[in-house]
Amino acid sequence: MKQDFFDFLEERDYSLSYKMPFMLSFFKNVNSIGDANIEEVLNDYIAFYEDRIERGLPVDRPSCPYNAETLKDRKLIKSNMLTNPFEKFERKRFLYHSKDLDVISMNHALFARMEEADFQRVREQMLEDIR
Repeated sequence: MKQDFFDFLEERDYSLSYKMPFMLSFFKNVNSIGDANIEEVLNDYIAFYEDRIERGLPVDRPSCPYNAETLKDRKLIKSNMLTNPFEKFERKRFLYHSKDLDVISMNHALFARMEEADFQRVREQMLEDIR
């Protein structure tokens, strides 16, 4: 599963940037058992796009629905985040969403095999691909 995870990331299938800030936000907020509070992930996810707007940078491709107004609608952005990019990771069984606990969890078999160097590798790839 770990190899599948890295193979999936290496595909660099980015029609929009969603996967990159999502993974960075998830890894920033993940705890010692592989869970991250969805609201904290959402905060950082939104902050990524708000920062781009504040710095006068393109948010993404012109077709991206994120702008200063839509980013204020947390319900819309959360729904969008769970549809794309989260769903792409969920479909491959790398991540799960627990609505009752309001957490996003990494598959525990995958999380158990991840080392700090693996998390750093993902972070570096996401930052490089954002650039």
